Amino acid sequence: MAYATGQELVKRYDVDLIGDLAQDEREPLDRSVVASHPNVAAALDDASGEIDVALLVGQRYLPEQLPSLTGFSRNHLVRIACAIAMSLLFERRPGMRPEIAEAIAKKAREHITALNRGENVFGIQENLDAGTIDTATIATVDIENLNLLPQRMPRYFPGTEQRSPLGY
Repeated sequence: MAYATGQELVKRYDVDLIGDLAQDEREPLDRSVVASHPNVAAALDDASGEIDVALLVGQRYLPEQLPSLTGFSRNHLVRIACAIAMSLLFERRPGMRPEIAEAIAKKAREHITALNRGENVFGIQENLDAGTIDTATIATVDIENLNLLPQRMPRYFPGTEQRSPLGY
């Protein structure tokens, strides 16, 4: 399943430009069919595939995590998929509006590079928490209450206060 729909692509880019890039005939495409055109759907599927590959390379996110995105993170994912899809549509028609094509392709490459590097792109909380080091330690009293071998054989092992840092 694609991370963005044809309707979302039309919301973010000019419908006439998308129609010109998607169709093979030189006649204008009716605006009402642009979002559902097979070439638009193929570009969105290809863009989603590129995102999945970048996620696997970056190893910060899993493709299974992305459908659960909400709010602004979901919008950002859709924006990334649409930028990649537009760059793929421009590849279908090389030479058409090169200044726009290059700007969109550059943005799409930046998104893919960020995902490849494993950068925090979507802000999924469980991934943010995974980088936090838990510095909690066990107290000396808790160690003594375990009744381990050193407590049972004090003549052969040093006491807890000698083994624990700062006697905690």
